Formats: sequence, C-alpha cells, structure tokens
Amino acid sequence: MDEHSPPRAKFWDIEGWGLRWKVTAVLAVPVTVAMILGGLRVEAELSGAVQYTSAANQVSGIPDMVALEAAMGTLSGGVASGTALAEDRQTVEELLEQVSEGARNPELDRDVAASINKSVADTRSLLDLMDSGGVPPSVIGDRQRALAEDFIDSAELILAPVEDPEVIDKSFQLMTSWQAQRRLFDQAMAMVDLMNLYSTAEGRALARAGNIPMNDIVFSAGSESGLLDLLGRFYPEDDTQLASLHEQITTRNRLIDDGVADAAQGGLLPVLQIRGSLISSKDIYQDLTSAAAADIADTVTTKAADARSAALRDTAVVMGTLLAALILALLVSRSLVGPIRKLRYGALKAARRDLPQAIEKIKSSDDPRDLSFDPVPVDSTEEIGQLARAVDDMHGQALKLAGEQAQLRLQISDMFETLARRSKSLVDQQLGLIEKLEFEEKDPKRLESLFRLDHLAARMRRNGENLLVLAGTRVRRNQSAAVPLGDVLRAAISEVEDYQRVQVGATPEGALSGSVATDVVHLLAELVDNALRASPPGSPVTFGFARAVDGGVLLEIADRGIGVPTDELTEINERLASGGEVGPETARHMGLFVVSRLAQRHGLTVRMRPTFDTARNPGVTVSIHLPTSLIVAHSNRFDTGQQAVVAAPERPALPPRDTTRSEERPALPSRRESATAPAAQPPLPERNGHDSAPTASPPGSALPRRTPGASGITGDTGVPSAPTPAREPETPPARGAVTPPRPPRAGEPRPEPAGLDPVVDGSSLSLGDEAGALEQDQVPTVQRHRYRDPAKTASFFRARTEQPAQQQPPRRPDPLEDTGTPIFDQMVSEWLRDPTKNDGPPPTTWESPADAGWSAVERVRSTPAEIDPDLGLPKRRPGERLLPGTVEGAQTGTLRRVRDPETIRAKLSSHQRGVRSGRARTHTDTPSTEGER
Repeated sequence: MDEHSPPRAKFWDIEGWGLRWKVTAVLAVPVTVAMILGGLRVEAELSGAVQYTSAANQVSGIPDMVALEAAMGTLSGGVASGTALAEDRQTVEELLEQVSEGARNPELDRDVAASINKSVADTRSLLDLMDSGGVPPSVIGDRQRALAEDFIDSAELILAPVEDPEVIDKSFQLMTSWQAQRRLFDQAMAMVDLMNLYSTAEGRALARAGNIPMNDIVFSAGSESGLLDLLGRFYPEDDTQLASLHEQITTRNRLIDDGVADAAQGGLLPVLQIRGSLISSKDIYQDLTSAAAADIADTVTTKAADARSAALRDTAVVMGTLLAALILALLVSRSLVGPIRKLRYGALKAARRDLPQAIEKIKSSDDPRDLSFDPVPVDSTEEIGQLARAVDDMHGQALKLAGEQAQLRLQISDMFETLARRSKSLVDQQLGLIEKLEFEEKDPKRLESLFRLDHLAARMRRNGENLLVLAGTRVRRNQSAAVPLGDVLRAAISEVEDYQRVQVGATPEGALSGSVATDVVHLLAELVDNALRASPPGSPVTFGFARAVDGGVLLEIADRGIGVPTDELTEINERLASGGEVGPETARHMGLFVVSRLAQRHGLTVRMRPTFDTARNPGVTVSIHLPTSLIVAHSNRFDTGQQAVVAAPERPALPPRDTTRSEERPALPSRRESATAPAAQPPLPERNGHDSAPTASPPGSALPRRTPGASGITGDTGVPSAPTPAREPETPPARGAVTPPRPPRAGEPRPEPAGLDPVVDGSSLSLGDEAGALEQDQVPTVQRHRYRDPAKTASFFRARTEQPAQQQPPRRPDPLEDTGTPIFDQMVSEWLRDPTKNDGPPPTTWESPADAGWSAVERVRSTPAEIDPDLGLPKRRPGERLLPGTVEGAQTGTLRRVRDPETIRAKLSSHQRGVRSGRARTHTDTPSTEGER
C-alpha cells in the first residue's frame, strides 16, 4: 500500500479544499451577500435619518426668513408711500436678529450660511438707506426685490438636500405662496408710482385723458392670480384663505378701475382702500407661508424620526435574519460535516490502525477466523450512512480476505514444515549412513568423496532448516548450557566447505545461551557461506571482533569478492532491518531472508557495507551486533556437571614438544554433526611412494558418535555406535556435557594413538628433494565438515596423541597436505581436552610459565629508580626495566624460538604447490560459484 502523501494543493484550487472549508464557503457567500445588502439598507436608512435630522434643524430657520422678507416688503412699501409705521421697523429688527441667530446654526451648510449672512447684511444696508431719507421709491423697490430673491435662494439651498416627495411638494407650496406674497409688494410699488405720477400736472392731465399707465398693476395682479391657482393644488377647493385672496384681488382691481374713472373726472385715487386690501392679502400670505414653512419643518422632523425608526427596525430585521441564517447554516453544516467527519475518522482508523492491527493479529494467531471489528459510528440512512455501510463492508471483506490468506499461509507453512522435517529426517539418516561408510572406508580417495557427500548432505539439512525459518517455525532445540563465543564461531565455520579460507583472530570472552547459540551459528554459517561463494577461491574471509558501546559484541565478516552496488546494498540493509518479508525474491535470496528472520528473532543487528573503497572487487563486510541481553557470563568450560563413573582409558605419554606451535597440525580435518573417526586410522602413505599397511580399526571408538537429528550446538549427545555392557545405574550427565569415551571391552585391541607429523628440519629438505617429491604419489587432503555439538567438535579438533619420537620416521612435507588452517592453527586450546580424563593426582603447588613474567614485573615494581643528584629526576637506562614479552617454554626455558629459514622456505614452497594442485582439482571437479549472492 502506498503511503506517500498527495501533493500540496494550491489555495485557489477549490477541489483541494477540505470539507469544512467547502461548506464554509458555500454558506459564507450568501450570508456575506445578505450582510452586505442588509448593511447597505441599514446604512441608507441611517443616512436618510441623518439627512432628515440635519434638514429639520436647517428648515427651522425658513419661517423667520419668510417673515423677515414680508416685514421688509411692508416697511419698504410704507417708506416709499410715506405711510411707514414704527411698529413695522421694530418687527424688522426683531426678525433680523432671529435670522442672524439661525445663520450661526452648525447644521447649516457653509454656502447656505454665507447666503443668509449676505441677505442679513443687505437688509441692514437697505434699512440704513431708508433711514438716510430722500431715496427714490424705485431704488427702494429694486433693493427690496433683490433682497427677496436672496432669501428665496437661501431657502431653496436649505431644502435642496431633502429628496422626499412630500417635502418637495411642501417646499413648492412654500415657494409659490412666497412668490405670490412678493406680487403684493409689486402692486404696492406700482400704486406708489401711480400716486407720484398723479401728484404732478402731467399725471393729472393723463388721468383726465384716461391714459394713466396701469400695466404694472395689472401684471402684478395677474401674476398673483396665477400663483393662487397653483396653490389651489395644495389646498381644498373651498379653502377660505385662498377665497379671501381671490376676493382681495377682485376688490383691488375694482378699486383701481373706479379710481381711474374718478381721476378722469378730477377725483382722487382710492389709495387707502387699495393699501388696506394689500395689507389684508399680506396677512393671509404671511399665514400661508408661515404655515408652509412650519409644515416643512414638521414634515422633515417627522421624516427624520421615521428614518431613524426605520433604520433601527431594518437593522434589527437584518441582524435577526442573518443570525437565523447563520444558525440554520451551522445546523445544516453540522449535520453534513459531523457524519462525514465520523466517516473519515472511521475509514482512516480502519485503514491505518484497525485493519493493519487485525491483519497482524490474524498473522500471529493460530485461529484467523476472528473477523470482528467496530463499524463506522454513522447510523443515518441517507447517502453518508450508506457510504459508511459500504466502508464497513469493505473492511469486513478485507478482514475476510486477510483471514483466508492467513489460513492459506498457515497451511503452506504447515506443508513447508512437514516437508522440511521429513527431508531433514531423511538427511539425518543419510548422514548416519555416510558416517558409517566413512568409518568402514579405507581408500583415501573414496573417503574424500564420502566427506564431500557428507558436506552436501549437511548443506541439504541447512536448507531444510531454512525452510523451517521460511515457514515461521522455530527449530525445536533442547535447552543446554551456555556456549562460549569461540565455540559458536568454530561451529559456524565448520558448517561451510571451504572452511580453510576463513581466518579467525582472538575470540572475545563471553558465551551465548544454548537456545540462542543454535540460531546464531545458523546465521553466521549463512553469512560465511555467502562470503566464501562471492569471493575468489584463493581469497580469505576474515572474522573481526570488537566490544560494543552497550557491552555487547560486534562481529564482522569481511570478504574480497565482487561486492554489491550501493543501491542494492541499501535495499539489502533495509530488508535485514525489517526482518524480511516473504515475496517473489525470497527463493532467490533465501540466505538473506533467513539471516533477517533470525536477527529479528533474537534482536541482532546485521548490516552490510563495502570492505574496500575500490571500483573493482570492493568486497562486502557484514557486521553482526550481539546485544548484552544475549551475552552471559563465561562459565568454567571444564565444569561439565555430574558425570558417569567410568574407567579412564589408557593414554600414551606425550613426547616433549621440540618445535613451535605453528609447526604442529592436527591429524584430522573438521567434521560436521557427530561424525567421528575411529580411534586408530591407517597412517598416511610415506613420501617414498610405498604405503604402509593399514591397521585394523577397533569396533568401538573413544569419540562420541553423531545421532541423526541431534541439535548440534545445543550439546545433545548421540548414543554410542555400539552397545555397552550392562552396568550399575548412574546419574546421567548434564546437558551440554561431553559424553565420556567408552572404555574398551575385554578382548578388544586398544587403539593406537595417531602420531603428529614430525618436525621438518631445514637441512633434510632441499630444492631437489622438493622436485622429487612432486613425482611421488600424492594423497589428497581429506576435509570434513564441522560438528554442531561443541563436545563432539572438541573431541574432533583435539590433536591426536603423539607417538614416541623414536617410532616416527622422518618424512618430507606433503605438497598436498594442509599444513596450516584456521581451524587447527588458531582454535586448538585447552577446551578441546577431555574433562573426564584424569592424567594423575593434582600437583600440590601450581606453577605456569607465565609466572616468570609476573615475577619480573614484581621485581621491577619493587626496585626504586636511581635519582640523579644534579637534576633531581630518576635515571633511566635502556633495557633496565624490560620485561619478557612471551611465556617461556615449559621445557626449553627460552624466550624466543630460533626458526630455520630453509625450513620456512620449504614449507612455503610445499604450501604453494598444494594450493595450485587443490585449485586445479577444485576447478576440475566442482563449478565455481563466485559472484553469486
């Protein structure tokens, strides 16, 4: 299953939005539009309310301006006709102060305030002009008309911002009545002009002739009558004020006509009657204009209050509607997002936790039929609920499929286990037969073939164990005591064929428990076998050791093969760390799978890296980390527990060693499992071309025999090949103990001990002898696989007892003989001795060759250094405190051994010839597997 995360979505990609963002966007768009429209509506209402309130504050000054203009018209007409009264002037002064106070209203626009202040200034100027006297009536009339126009313009500026139709109609009503009122002033000024004309002789002559100019009066009266008709739209038809105005117009027209007729006959004009009619009309017009101005102010104030109320009402409605919409949106989104969130959580939980855990439980369970799971917690029947049920169905089908696969896997594992165990049992029987043939065979060449067949059978058994690991079955091992690390390494090395190429240094201290040691041996054997096969036949495979930081042990297996590419090496390390998964590549890389499974089983860490930083043949180094939990304290390897009481077999005395340890070699190669050699083998053929007669093998053997199916490293011992006589019951040996050798029966010949190869003296071997040795018969070196049981391995690796020096004829080194292998040269130690063998009474005082070195150390430490009197520092002399660097020989007592160069040269020449011969034989008999991993 791919778990890589999808690419990060761009913020403008709507398809990449989350569900909450999508639902929020779907709900936010209409809600935002509603909020904007509602806000605009509320803003318009509030703006109208503000405008109406401001207009109401401004319109409050219009009645004062209308009254001031009317009072100025009355005063101007009286001054022009000479009928002005003091009360008229007082009224003008009072109204002028009120208009000046209204001009300072902060609600007024700057232009309106300036226009009103200008009209007030013009009014004061006109009053001053009238107070000066001698001003022609025409001038006063013109100034009064201009002043009236200014007041009308100021009123229009105040009412212009108000766009309400009702206010506009009332404004038109005010302006019409105001204009009609101004026509009265025109009529009054026309009467003043007519009176002034009539006061002259020319005027009276015209009057008598009937040619008095009446155009201004007739025009003004006609204008007033037309304006009254316009006012009729705003008043009912039977309005008394309008009727009185029309009646006054008719009365003035009649008085003018009668006055003109009387003037033609020498009579006087009815000025007082006309003036009275004009004053009556002025009072009516003043009431109309005042009422209209007050009505406008009241209307604007009412409109302002209504606008404020409407704004508050609309705000409440908009807010309530938005709140209800938001609540409904939240409820709908919750009903939509909640189940989807539960469905998403349930699906992700099933995909990422429940299903993997259930699959792991099914894999690890012996009964994979438990398919219960928690359904997605969505109980609705709509589309989301149906989708949840579909997810549950898929979950159930996945578990069912996993159960069927696990059942099939268990069946296949059982088949693998059965076949592997049957094959392993057959191979064990085959090994037993091969071992029997080895004991009975005397021909060296056939014996070598049997050894090779023994190795192949042992590899077949390891393949069977690999199948058990592949099937997930632990190999049934018996519990045993702790096994030293050295024994584990030797057991692993003896698992492979070309064990001579493996080089092992000094093994670290410590031991592994028996149950772990078997798998560690298997793991190391796979790695060593892989290293040997992937490297040239002549190159060594080395073991390295180090102590880890955590207290564990770090093992390294290094080869010089063709290496592995870096990317494949990384993949292999990942497989080793993951524990291995069964797949198509498992059969091709069975060793890698087995190593990873065994490492995971015991908590080991296995890593691979190149040995050299070269392009050609970099090799591979495998690091194996054994944790501290697997390392146990190193116990006394001679403590074998309770042993059976047996008679000690006779053991010939060992001759004193007269050569170095490196010149000694064991008489037998390594063997696998419990394969043992007879107590007496025929001596190897002499180098003169004549073979000595073989001696008969005794029916019994002092070495433990291999039992088919024995666990090997666990220390399980096989039964003896020949039955022993009945004897008294005795306590069985503890696990891991070495089975004591069976004492020879009565009448049986005792086995003769096999002798060690004699020391080759450099003087007795020349180049001519070496050349002659090549022409002699060469016996192939017999190699046999290792023991899996430490006790049996110990009995096998133990050097044969040496014959007396006088009985061993000197012979030349065999070119084909393996004179130095890591098994025999580096691993023969005291642990190979038989712990049941008692060579004599223990010494009263124990000494070793190493005591001389410790005694020298103690002497040097206790001797004080000589002090230089001049410098006050200790004197140092070369070699004064030099200690011996090696242990003196028990017999020679020398610190250094003298080695003959000729002997070394002869041995190297013999080794080279043997290697060439062995390689030629190997390439001829078996195909090369170099490069296979």
